[in-house]
Amino acid sequence: MNTVFLHLERLRRHYEVAVRTYDQVSLLDLSHALRVWTELKKPLQSLAPKFSNAIAFKTGVPAKKVLKAARGHNYVFCYLPGGVITYASKGHLASGPGMGESDGDFTLGIAVKPTASQIELGKFALVSTSFDQPLIKALDSVAVTRCTFMQWMGAEAVRVAFQNPKEKGQYETVAISREMVIKRVANTLDGSHPSAAGGSDVDNTFDAPIHHLLQYQVGGVPLPYFILLKIAQDILEVSQRLLVLNGKAT
Repeated sequence: MNTVFLHLERLRRHYEVAVRTYDQVSLLDLSHALRVWTELKKPLQSLAPKFSNAIAFKTGVPAKKVLKAARGHNYVFCYLPGGVITYASKGHLASGPGMGESDGDFTLGIAVKPTASQIELGKFALVSTSFDQPLIKALDSVAVTRCTFMQWMGAEAVRVAFQNPKEKGQYETVAISREMVIKRVANTLDGSHPSAAGGSDVDNTFDAPIHHLLQYQVGGVPLPYFILLKIAQDILEVSQRLLVLNGKAT
């Protein structure tokens, strides 16, 4: 089997189980399958140039006025152009730190399209302060950019501002790319390597924000895993248009 199709089928199988069950093993296997796709970025330029070079992927970031208003507050911004489909949410939309009745003011933005068998979530935006109506509306003003597969992998998937426990509670803002979300889940949360084994890769700069984001449930699953579902969904959708043609990569 063609190398690209082998890994595409592998990704599809893990995705289809994970998106319908949220089975922990399947989610970790999904991270490992996606880890392979981070390594395929350059080989795809020759193995599947149509897929690699097409401006077929979308990435989104918050409006500048939203980022300015959120400055100095804890926040999470995760924009998911095209939405994430899930069959396993059981009606759950979002929960996490700073969203309780005793947590003070906060602003929450979620884009959701429910049906009888699934829900589709298009964004998760949380700021630990109260926004006025114009800023609440601005949460929907996502700046969407079309890009190639390589650009998309390196583009921002989530942006978080939090008190980093590894830096004595210092306030930090971090933008995390799709590739980095994949690698941190795969490399430090048992997707590709046993976390108990340690090693040089266990204290990455992005580990603290990823572990912080694990506290947020979106669509019934920790946010980093929800992002993985979106990444897999987008790869499968684009590949269906650009790779699956007469049974061979193009």
